[in-house]
Amino acid sequence: MATVMEQEVPTADATPSVHAYYREGLALEEDARSEGRTDLTIEEAEELAQGQPFELIDGRMVFKMADRKHSRSQRALIVKLSDYFEQNPIGEVFPEFSLHLWPESKHNFRVPDIAVFLNENLHEEERYETRGPDLSIEIASDDDKASDLFAKARLYLEKGSRVVWVVFPTEKRVTVITPAEWRWESDTLTCPELLPGFSIAVEKISSSPARQAS
Repeated sequence: MATVMEQEVPTADATPSVHAYYREGLALEEDARSEGRTDLTIEEAEELAQGQPFELIDGRMVFKMADRKHSRSQRALIVKLSDYFEQNPIGEVFPEFSLHLWPESKHNFRVPDIAVFLNENLHEEERYETRGPDLSIEIASDDDKASDLFAKARLYLEKGSRVVWVVFPTEKRVTVITPAEWRWESDTLTCPELLPGFSIAVEKISSSPARQAS
């Protein structure tokens, strides 16, 4: 069942009680080398990260951390969306997709947990996309702050996304955000404006395969 929300970022009291989305200070030599720096370029940060997911915010390197429920939800959505595109080849789904949303800046870089692009908006010749995915998906870990996730949702919409899902596995609900509305979804998740015929039960997004089979 969907619940329509006001077209503004919910207050902390109205959002799930999740904590900070990012954790800094990884016990890595690379983190120590980047600590305190606010002038890192994308190229420097990629070298320091050595494959670890990160974002670059005004020259500051921020590593992404995912807990079990986050990873489980990401897997479930990737599998379901991949199956959908096998049957309906209108786009592609990408995990941890790198976005260079400010082409003029070497110090900013964003990475949604899942990005869905329709075929007409994919640019194979470019290393990074410079616009928001058609569908951007962020998944909360228990240490995430809801306000941070909603701020990213607003950014994606400003940069071209048509729909954003913010998934809260613990609460078993999803915030569906478009330029026209914000609403909670706790029953069946669909995206008719982009993915005709796609649906997934919100319960299945965060449930383990063993629990679903029982």
